[in-house]
Amino acid sequence: MAESDEQRLFTEACLHGLRAKLCDDLGALDRFPPEVAAMARKVADALEVPELAAT
Repeated sequence: MAESDEQRLFTEACLHGLRAKLCDDLGALDRFPPEVAAMARKVADALEVPELAAT
């Protein structure tokens, strides 16, 4: 059962971190439980938003 909880935490953190990064709103992560918010911030920090290529 603990493995399932860890996978859920990781999945939630990835989704919230990605959303926060794409919306440029890392402050929104403060409304989640501390362990989710901390991991989501790490996910968001690791992501780079690609820049559009010049044509």
